[in-house]
Amino acid sequence: MELIIAEKPNAAAKIAKALGTPEMKRLGRINYYRVENKGKEYCVVSAVGHIFTLAEKKKSITYPTFDIEWKPSYAVSKASAYTKDYANVIASLAKEAKRAIIACDYDIEGTLIGYNVARFILNNEKNLERMKFSTLTPNELREAFEKRTEFDINNAYAGEARHIIDWYYGINLSRALMGAIKKTGMFRIMSIGRVQGPTLGIASEKEIEIGKFIPVPFWAISILLKDVEFEYSGGRIFEKEKAGEIFSRIGDDATIKEVSKDPKKLMPPVPFDLTSLQVEAYAQFRFSPAKTLQLSQSLYENSLISYPRTSSQKLPPALGLKNVIMDISKHNGWYAKGAQYLIENKRFMPNEGKKEDAAHPAIYPTGIEPKSIGDSERKLYELIVARFLSVFAEPALEEITKVVADSNKIEFRASGKVIKEKGWIEIYGKFFKSKDIILPEFRKGEKLKIEKKNLKNDMTKPPKRYTEASLVSELESRHLGTKATRAVVVSTMFDRQYFAKESNAIDVTVFGLAVYQALKENAPHIIDENMTRDLEDDMELIQFGKKDKEEVIKKGKDYLVSILDEFKNNEAQIGKSLIDALKKMENETSILGNCKCGGKLKIINYKGSKFVGCTGYPNCRQSYSLPRGVMIRPTDKICEKCGVPMIDIRKGGRGWLTICLDPACPTRQEWKNRKESEKEKEEPEEESTIATDEQEE
Repeated sequence: MELIIAEKPNAAAKIAKALGTPEMKRLGRINYYRVENKGKEYCVVSAVGHIFTLAEKKKSITYPTFDIEWKPSYAVSKASAYTKDYANVIASLAKEAKRAIIACDYDIEGTLIGYNVARFILNNEKNLERMKFSTLTPNELREAFEKRTEFDINNAYAGEARHIIDWYYGINLSRALMGAIKKTGMFRIMSIGRVQGPTLGIASEKEIEIGKFIPVPFWAISILLKDVEFEYSGGRIFEKEKAGEIFSRIGDDATIKEVSKDPKKLMPPVPFDLTSLQVEAYAQFRFSPAKTLQLSQSLYENSLISYPRTSSQKLPPALGLKNVIMDISKHNGWYAKGAQYLIENKRFMPNEGKKEDAAHPAIYPTGIEPKSIGDSERKLYELIVARFLSVFAEPALEEITKVVADSNKIEFRASGKVIKEKGWIEIYGKFFKSKDIILPEFRKGEKLKIEKKNLKNDMTKPPKRYTEASLVSELESRHLGTKATRAVVVSTMFDRQYFAKESNAIDVTVFGLAVYQALKENAPHIIDENMTRDLEDDMELIQFGKKDKEEVIKKGKDYLVSILDEFKNNEAQIGKSLIDALKKMENETSILGNCKCGGKLKIINYKGSKFVGCTGYPNCRQSYSLPRGVMIRPTDKICEKCGVPMIDIRKGGRGWLTICLDPACPTRQEWKNRKESEKEKEEPEEESTIATDEQEE
C-alpha cells in the first residue's frame, strides 16, 4: 500500500475519487480512503494543515530565545487539539505503507506540511513522490498522479527557513516589547515581527505625512458653455490677486478655438494573480484582502477555481482554455453570454501580464458551475469568471474629445470620453466602472455666450491614507511578505490596535504611532524594510537551490541578535513611550457617549472585567454590560430606537460592527438573529493553512 497525504479533508476525498472508486474508512473520528488504481492500493488521508509547529524545547518567558524544535501542534496549543486524531490516523496507516506521495498544495507551505508528516510521523523523508496540481478537478488530479515527480525538497527547506526566522523575530521582538512595558509596572499583549515592523513603518510614515500636511489655498476658474464646465487651462492659481485679475478679464462670449477627437485603444485586462484579485475585490465589494483570500480558498476547495495563492498573470495553453470557456458557456450565470461570444468568434488567446509563478498559473475558473455557494463567494466567483473571459476579448475603443475655448485670450478646456467599441468591456459587464462623459457638438470657430463664470476658492488636500487592499499591494511592490501572508499581517495590525479603520481607510492609532516612534528612535532596524527584503530574497533563493537553508537562518538570527542588543540598551525609554501612549489611547476611547442624566458613559475595569458605567455615580447608577472578547471603540452615533450611544465592536480578524450599547435594545436582538441565520448558512471552517509571516507569542 502507498500513502497519499492531502492538505485538507475535502482535498483527500476529491483525490481518492479521481483515482478510482474509493472505500471510505474511519479510524476514531477521522475519515480516510482506500482506493485501487491499476492494481495497486492507495490510502488517501488528510494532514489537516500544519500538524507540526515550532516551539521552545524548554518553555521560557525571557528573550532572546532560539532553542526551538518542531512539535505536534496539539502538544503546543489547545486550539490545535483536533490535529491529534489526524496525526494518529497517519501514524497508524504508515505502518503498512511502502511509500508516501505528498499531495498537499504545491507551494512552500503545502510542501512543508508534507515534509513534516514524512519525517516526524512516517520516519521517511527520502522515499517521497510529489503530486503537483493547480485545481482540484478530477482530470487534473489524475494527471498529477500519473505524472508525479520527485519531492520538491527545496520548497520544504524554504518553508522551514521562513517558519524558523519568523518564529525567531515574532517571539523575541514581541517579548521585548512586552518586557519593556512590564518594566513600567504594567502588562499588555503586544506583537511585532519581521514584516509587521516595516508594515507599521510604511503606514505610520503616511500618517505622519498627512499630519504634517499644511493646506494651501488655491483658486480655480471655470466657465459654462452649453451646460459644460470648461476649466482654465492654466490650472490652479495660488495667488488670490492673480486669480481675480484673470477672472475679471473674461468676456461675455467665448470662441471655440480647437476641437479634437482621438481614438484610444483600451487593452483587455490581464488575468488575476492573488494581489490584483484582492485589490479588485476591495474596489468592487469592499472585501478585505483577508476575506478575499478566505473566499478564494473556499472556491478552490470546491473545485471552482484554480489555486489562488499565485503571483502569476499567465494562462498557459496546456490548461485547456478553450474547453474551460466552452464549459462556462453552458452556465446559467449572466457571464455565460461572454463565453458564447468568445466561442463564436474563436477567441482563445489570452492577453497576459508580465508576472510569473513557477508553481501555478494565474487564477482561473475550472469551468465547473457552482451549485450552492454563499452570496460573498458567488460575487467573487463571478468577478473571477468575468475577468478570465475578458482577457480573451478584443480591445475596447474609446474616443477622447478635447475642446479648447477662448475668451479675451484666456483659454479654457473641456474633455469628454465615449466608448465607441466595447470589446472586452461588454464581457466584464457590471465590473467595468468608468462612465462615458458625453459632450454636446462643438464646432471650431463657433462663438458662444458664456452661461456662467466661476471663481472657486479651495484648499489643497493631504495625501490619501492606505486602504487594506492598497497596503497589501504596496507590500508586494516593496517585496515584503508573501502573496499568502500579506493580508494576514495587515489583519494582525488591526487586532493589535496599531490600525483602526476610518471610512475604509487605514488610520494608524495613537498607540500604533507611539510604537512606531519608540522603535524608530530606539530600535530602528525593527521597522527597516531593507533587512526584511534582504531575508525575503534569500528565502526565495532557497526554493531554487541557490542558497543554503542553514546559512539563511543564521543570517536572520545574526540580524536579530544585533536588533535585540540595540533594543535592550533603550528598553526603559521604549517602555515609557509605550505606556504614555497606552494611557492616552485608553483615555480617548474609554468615553463611549453621553448618559441621559447628563454624565458620561465610560468603560470601567473592575476586578479583571469590563462594563460601562456613568461618571455621575453614585447619583446615577446607569450601567451596561459589554460583549466579551471584543475590541470596543466609541462612535458619534445614537441608536434611533432607544437613544443610547452606538459602539463599534471587533473580534479577531473580522471587520468593525456598529451596535447599540444597550444589550436590551431590539436592534441587538435583530443583530443576534441575523448572526445566527448567517452562521447556519456557513459551512464549518477547518484550520487555515496560511502561515503568517509573524509567529506571535
